[in-house]
Amino acid sequence: RQVPVIAVLASVLFGFAATVMELLFPDRVLPVLLNIVGSTCLLVWTLSLVSQLVLRRRADRLGTRLPFRMAGFPWLTCCALAILALIFGLLLSEPHTRLQFLSMVALTATIAASSAIARRMRRA
Repeated sequence: RQVPVIAVLASVLFGFAATVMELLFPDRVLPVLLNIVGSTCLLVWTLSLVSQLVLRRRADRLGTRLPFRMAGFPWLTCCALAILALIFGLLLSEPHTRLQFLSMVALTATIAASSAIARRMRRA
């Protein structure tokens, strides 16, 4: 059936847990979750821009013909990355968003390290 049952169950359980936590601690859980989600979206945009920068340069170096080429490359990409860096700096400067941002960074680092370890274990 190709349904990710474990992922769906984990998402549902997390949703129930978050709802119960919000009921137990009103106005504390939801803002934290929203800040983490917002930071994660910014991280995804950052990784997309960095990937675009690296892969476009690689394609140009190899002479690969791309069906769509972004206008303003690489300046527009670098400008967007600078804006995201400014936003990350603002998140770090505010006490009420710093913990959520650092939590997102720690979670991302943990996932990246776990992925690297799993990849090495599969090769061995």
